[in-house]
Amino acid sequence: MNSSEDGVIGLFPIPLMRCQYPYDYSNELEWICNYECKKENAYNHQYSNRQSEDSFILNRSELLNIRSFIEEKIHDFVIRIMESSNKLVITQSWLNKNKRGEFHREHTHPNSIISGVWYPQINKKMPTIEFIKDERRDILLNIENLNNYNCSTMQAPTRSGDLFLFPSNLRHNVPINNTDDERISLSFNTWVKDSIGSKQDLTYVP
Repeated sequence: MNSSEDGVIGLFPIPLMRCQYPYDYSNELEWICNYECKKENAYNHQYSNRQSEDSFILNRSELLNIRSFIEEKIHDFVIRIMESSNKLVITQSWLNKNKRGEFHREHTHPNSIISGVWYPQINKKMPTIEFIKDERRDILLNIENLNNYNCSTMQAPTRSGDLFLFPSNLRHNVPINNTDDERISLSFNTWVKDSIGSKQDLTYVP
């Protein structure tokens, strides 16, 4: 191969799907803003943000339209990106609220296939979700320009109404909210509804 044929192949890329909710959700937003999140999210005795005590929030009738939109996009993710015939269903779902000084620690979502977060209320001044590359090396080159190959974290620009879908083992966090506005998100996990694996390969799970 000569230099004119040199190229870069992105091996094992991680899919991050972003979708915008296409309908007016003023009623849902009012309900969400008025819903009190009392559960303190703490890790190693360090308080970070507040979550809804209801961890099946998408089962509420007030959020039926939002749930339908999310289910449609999960199906699209499985069919178009993962190219799988399996059906994923939403398991648990909950609200997160971050006022000034609150954050969300680095974490993954165990016992889930695809996780997601929908943003009913966020603006450009608020911190957005930050994704973290799983590979960490003890070599640090002098980087002139960041790209998908040399960066260790990535923050996705976010608008109100945005939905993100990603593999549940992708580490992520939310930096401190330094604004006076409350940052609100709705997170959820998924699991397989039907059988997976192969009896022949001894990987079958009914």
